[in-house]
Amino acid sequence: MKLLKVYESEARRILASVSHERFHKAIANNWKVDAAGEVDGRSVCWLYCWAKNGMSSVDAAEEAEWAFNKILDISYNEFDARVDHEWARDARYSKSSIDAQLEELLGL
Repeated sequence: MKLLKVYESEARRILASVSHERFHKAIANNWKVDAAGEVDGRSVCWLYCWAKNGMSSVDAAEEAEWAFNKILDISYNEFDARVDHEWARDARYSKSSIDAQLEELLGL
């Protein structure tokens, strides 16, 4: 979907800095990057949803938004303006790739 602005190892370090236990436990299952450094669209939506509401934790939401901006080559605010939160909530757990749909929403 999107190319990382940082190396995958740095992205994981940044994600690990979010101080929420459920977030940490979810990284392994929800953060997917291929060998070319492209983040799966479902992973982008997963991180966006954390930044949007932080599982009702303002601190986690702020930290996830900071991580989103540090890791991805699209800002949280730009993504938020183009992608409906409800769509992202459903898309993050899709059984099939959402990359083409997400690229269309983002105008890529």
